Amino acid sequence: MKHSLKKVFLLAALLFALLPCNASCQATWHPVTYNISFKIKNAGIAVSGKFSDLKTELVFSPDKLATSKLSGSVVPATLKTGINMRDNHIKEESYLDAEKFKLIEITSLKLYPQGTGYAGLFRITIKGVSKEMEIPFDFIQFGDQADFNASFTINRRDFNVGGSSMTMADNVAVSIKIKARN
Repeated sequence: MKHSLKKVFLLAALLFALLPCNASCQATWHPVTYNISFKIKNAGIAVSGKFSDLKTELVFSPDKLATSKLSGSVVPATLKTGINMRDNHIKEESYLDAEKFKLIEITSLKLYPQGTGYAGLFRITIKGVSKEMEIPFDFIQFGDQADFNASFTINRRDFNVGGSSMTMADNVAVSIKIKARN
């Protein structure tokens, strides 16, 4: 009898381990490729750039938005616009201060459906200044792969980037595109 009971418990434990995810299980996504870019007008000319060294926590399931979390960071020192002299200038203290502030961060505080996609309240931190804003995004899943795409605009002056300027626009268009796998 004692031996049979052990077999039953062992079988039950094995079955529980093999069952599909329960209600608390979330899909964790890992970036395969990404493009974190920005665009700003300076003297009437669009200047584009990219960041690298992306670190993420992408825990997301469309049917479990209340327990989903999206966060990421890039290193300001990795900024590339295609012109080294400009890159170095933007990394200086009056702009990104890449030597002092090692990360630009974004973290979801709340996620919800919006239209045919999703949106969330996110905290963005640049140069030690944090602001909350709503950011719409798309999540397109195909099997064990998914695309996360977001485009939004921030005001650089809200984050003490660049100060007052007659030639540089205040608004910066930001694009985040991540291809991920779980």
